[in-house]
Amino acid sequence: MKRITLSVLTVIICHAIAVSQTLKYKAVNNDDLVYILNNIEKTTSFTSDKNDLFVKVFNVADPSGSAHTEGTDEITNSIYIAVSEDGEGPEQHLFRLASVYDPKFIKWVKTPAGPELILSYGPANKRKTATIRVTLKQLFIR
Repeated sequence: MKRITLSVLTVIICHAIAVSQTLKYKAVNNDDLVYILNNIEKTTSFTSDKNDLFVKVFNVADPSGSAHTEGTDEITNSIYIAVSEDGEGPEQHLFRLASVYDPKFIKWVKTPAGPELILSYGPANKRKTATIRVTLKQLFIR
């Protein structure tokens, strides 16, 4: 009988806690953040084997006509690279590659010096490839 009473009491308390929660929202008034989140086209991510470094990459469309190609509305993209360490109060950094024309994420490569993102970009007849090594505090582009 005690078990049934305790079980019923536990269910009632859990239900009361769940029901009493009220969802609230707050409007975000940071225009840059609103633009970025509304224009994310693609993402890719990397987590180190030891789960001590987390990398998220966001491809965000720039405004119409940002490619500055005559007679077109072609765009460039901004590539945002967010890097975080693990743990409570982790150190975090954000990097931006600006005005990248037609970027394509190719693959991640694990290296002893840190993860590397292979990225191609540029017009179809002049594509280039970049290797971006990501560390917590900086990027190395070659």
